[in-house]
Amino acid sequence: MNPSVSSDQTKNDVATAAVPAPTVPRPSGPEVDERIDVVDTPTLVLVLNGLIEVALDGARMFSLAAGDALDPDYKVLFAQHAQERTHFARELQAAVLRMGGNPQNHGTLEGVLLQAWMDVKSAVAVREDYAVLREVERAEQNARKRYARALTLDLGGDVKALVERQYSAISRSHDRVRALRQKHALRS
Repeated sequence: MNPSVSSDQTKNDVATAAVPAPTVPRPSGPEVDERIDVVDTPTLVLVLNGLIEVALDGARMFSLAAGDALDPDYKVLFAQHAQERTHFARELQAAVLRMGGNPQNHGTLEGVLLQAWMDVKSAVAVREDYAVLREVERAEQNARKRYARALTLDLGGDVKALVERQYSAISRSHDRVRALRQKHALRS
């Protein structure tokens, strides 16, 4: 020990020495492009508003799919998922309000374009459940990717639990629709 340095000063130096932050493994895979840490409420509100748009797009898409499907079981399934996505949007909107933010109340341009495309397709083409299932599966895959990206953020306890629960439901829905599409393809 250096005689010109007091033991109190040495303790202070040790206490204030830079401690490296623990490393957290970054999620990887096809659904996660990069990790971004949320550091403030405005950013969190922005992320949640993005998920609200996804949920509202999903509600719109499932409603359209319920109208286009020929199989009565598909109609019921899609109508249930439309209601579920509307509920997801309301939960996310409530979370944004609790943070003092302004929640989105509409979907994305992509959702509007999907609706227009489905409208045109159903007007000029023979309705086919396989095509409807394929579009629903594609949309669910996109929703799952958006939720997976959001889950790489530091969302905080209650919000993270909400987003994880919704992500799990979307993943189950995607997997079920994919299985129905594959089963439908085998029947054709």
